[in-house]
Amino acid sequence: MVTTRTRKIRILHALLRAGDKRRLRRTLERLDDVEVAGQLDNLDTDDQLTVLRIVAAPRRAEIIAAMRYESAAGLVAALAPEEAASLVDDLDADDAVDILGYLPEGALSGILKQLDRQDADEIEDLLAYDEETAGGLMSPQFFSCSPQATVADAMAVIQSSEEQPETAFYVYVCDEDDHLLGVCSLRMLVISRPDQPLRDIMFTEVSTVNADTDQEDVAEMVSRYDLVAVPVVDDQRRLIGVVDVDDVVDVIREEATEDILKMAGAGEDLADARSFLGALKVRWRWLMAAAVGGTAAALSLSGFDALLATVPALAFFMPVVAAMGGNIGIQSSTIVVRGLAVGYIEADRVRRLVVREVGLGVVMGMLFGVLIGSVSMGVAEAGTDPLRLGTVVALGTAGSMTIAAAVGTSTPLLLDRLDIDPAVATGPFVTTSVDIAGLLFYFWLASVLLGIT
Repeated sequence: MVTTRTRKIRILHALLRAGDKRRLRRTLERLDDVEVAGQLDNLDTDDQLTVLRIVAAPRRAEIIAAMRYESAAGLVAALAPEEAASLVDDLDADDAVDILGYLPEGALSGILKQLDRQDADEIEDLLAYDEETAGGLMSPQFFSCSPQATVADAMAVIQSSEEQPETAFYVYVCDEDDHLLGVCSLRMLVISRPDQPLRDIMFTEVSTVNADTDQEDVAEMVSRYDLVAVPVVDDQRRLIGVVDVDDVVDVIREEATEDILKMAGAGEDLADARSFLGALKVRWRWLMAAAVGGTAAALSLSGFDALLATVPALAFFMPVVAAMGGNIGIQSSTIVVRGLAVGYIEADRVRRLVVREVGLGVVMGMLFGVLIGSVSMGVAEAGTDPLRLGTVVALGTAGSMTIAAAVGTSTPLLLDRLDIDPAVATGPFVTTSVDIAGLLFYFWLASVLLGIT
């Protein structure tokens, strides 16, 4: 069923191709800023410029802010420096920095020269921080008052501010040197007496991060403590910025996407897959690892040619033995990688986790082994004992799945212990090692139970 939104998007693309700007303007007016931004992300630069110049000027900054940063940067770079600077000036400082960080030095310098000196200095200060740290995420705009200020004073600061923060959930209480002392929520200000000093109602146990704290740690803190904003302080605990929850949501989505792509061996960023050469550059290494591993698996099985010649039915079940092991290996490693990423798996849980996953491998291996082994008994050739063949397939499947569960669980934990990103564990390394170990066990078991060498 075609939704109204889908129909509008199809109309937009058709109008772009036809060059009908009058109807295109009317269509864009029916789409909200986020919907327009989503379409701009998937258009080439010329079409992006066409759309941006047709929408009403007050909407342009919101649309740019809702785009993917690398796509927005390409659009900003295509504008004249004066036009780009005017657009950047309407953005919140943290959004502007996220976009400008993707620009080449020359384009960035040209835009900064067109900005007010104070705004340019603010952006340059933020650009100095690594983009994947709290400093790179934070906004320098926030409300702060002294501990002697009253609730009425704080409300006056909020109401009279010329540059309102993108989101405002708290008033931060700082001394004359900007050292963070406490925080008052807007709710607390509303329900308190106007003449009450902030020092009497502020919350002093404030969760903070340093400017160089990794964005994943910031996201974990927000998730764990259910925060809507995190103050960023320097080494002297002076308040220098605030990371809002909307930026943290972007981080969580970005990190989840990165982990998924790593586990698939497809790079770390969806942008890597947008061009043919980019995708080739990112993915060939993993495919080469898979090719080497597969070749190693084939060579390791070459010693069992006599066994296969005597009992050809064994070859029928090689794919299912390998597939069952590969699947449970991926399941186990994915659970561990995600657990490590969100902080669920801790040192005291490691042994219990490994035992549980191996136990699941044994139980499910026996269950599916009996099922697949029963099927194999019906394809045994003349001269082959169907019961023995069924036993080989059943135990081979169970053994392969048990080995896979152990490898899939242990590999990410080992990589994490060695300070290597465990997300790479679910790529070719786990699947290839599981295939080799599982099939070797399968054929070794067959040679022992069938008495063929």
